[in-house]
Amino acid sequence: MRCVLVVLDGLRPDLVTPRLMPHLARLAGRGTRFAAARSVFPSETRVATASLVTGCRPDGHGLVANTLFDAALTPERLLRTDRPADLRLLAGGAPSPLRRPGLGEVLAAAGRSLAVVSTGTPGQTLLAHPQAEALGAFRWNAEDTETEAARLIAARLGPTPPAAVPNLARIAHAARALTEVVLPGLAPDITLLWCSEPDLSFHYRGLLAPEARAALAAADAALGRVLAWREAQPDAAEIVVMALSDHGHVTGHRRLDVAAELRRGGFAAGQGMAGEVEVVVAPAAAPGLWLRDAALAPRLAAFLAAQPWAGPLLARDAALLPEALPLALLEAAHPRSPDLVLLLAGEEGPDAWGLPGRAPFDAPSVPEGGGMHGGLHRRELATVLVAEGGPFRPAATVRAACDLADIAPTLLHLLGLAAGEMRGRVLREGWEAAADAPPEAERIVLPRGFVLEAARQAGRLYPTGLRRG
Repeated sequence: MRCVLVVLDGLRPDLVTPRLMPHLARLAGRGTRFAAARSVFPSETRVATASLVTGCRPDGHGLVANTLFDAALTPERLLRTDRPADLRLLAGGAPSPLRRPGLGEVLAAAGRSLAVVSTGTPGQTLLAHPQAEALGAFRWNAEDTETEAARLIAARLGPTPPAAVPNLARIAHAARALTEVVLPGLAPDITLLWCSEPDLSFHYRGLLAPEARAALAAADAALGRVLAWREAQPDAAEIVVMALSDHGHVTGHRRLDVAAELRRGGFAAGQGMAGEVEVVVAPAAAPGLWLRDAALAPRLAAFLAAQPWAGPLLARDAALLPEALPLALLEAAHPRSPDLVLLLAGEEGPDAWGLPGRAPFDAPSVPEGGGMHGGLHRRELATVLVAEGGPFRPAATVRAACDLADIAPTLLHLLGLAAGEMRGRVLREGWEAAADAPPEAERIVLPRGFVLEAARQAGRLYPTGLRRG
């Protein structure tokens, strides 16, 4: 058995329609569709990448946010995980910034291989296979120019097109690199194609803007190229194609500067612990807050509770703020985690295109009306997950809840390999109809009328969405 994973970054399940994405819609009808698939928290790309390859949520792998703060490493600034240099700082001299072996390392130890082709950020691609070079594996990012992988792709296909919004030419180039070079030439056991669209266009143009529609078509065409390649193989029936997204999107209807709001409230807030700063803020859809003094937490919480744009707080240490939701409940508590995480008050109301899901956000580069993700809104958490080929049931819809951390253990099981330190569960319901069962619904009541809806499956809690009670 071989498997090709096609990740369509940021794709919302409700946008998988025959008109917008015909290849994926047909695949969803033919294959096994995991209707209750979700992202992890925070629902951010590099966190999702780490969870996908390690089979763990953030408390296991330690990549707790796209942007984070570590006073011991860079007290004057935030760390950005889209930058390989900052990931190397997080690694602290270790072979990987992740605290668990990834799929590539597990496969290599068994004499198998993972290949990665990505138009995501260089940091995202590094996290997908941190030890690729040391293990002699293939890892290519669209920004690469000097690596052996980049030279191979350039020699066969010519130079990589420049980045754009929408990123149409790069997506097509990456799909060619996968189907014309990597799959026929290297025959990896598992291949990961990461498409930066529709996420990029969602962020900077809006969820159903013309550029976003073009991005959806380009991502769907890349999947179509993979499906056409599979159909031409003699072992096509045994090749699993899995199409998925890493998170969804809401429309960011109000842009905030949380650090500035805190300063107006009398707090010394900034993006590094320099000078008199007492609260470090990492801008995001769910901003992380690091406190110089834990005694500040109750006053900070009281201020935020009075702001109409602020939702509940989550705490790394329950003793810091007893009324906050523990990050540990979401398996997101790690020594690298913020002291507090601020959820912003989203709603189900429609955006300018009539799509449900809006929320305030803190991201200086994204315009108002652009897509955002990272929090616990149901539209941020809902993901696409469809599998076809090998043992997966045809034309089946799975009711059981699952998330990104369940995918690597499932693939390793299908290859006859142990999952090792991975904590996700094997998605047997994908090929055993009798194993499928709906999850138990749970409601967690939070302060100020908020409710976290969740599902429990095989002992694991899967958050479904945050709403006002």
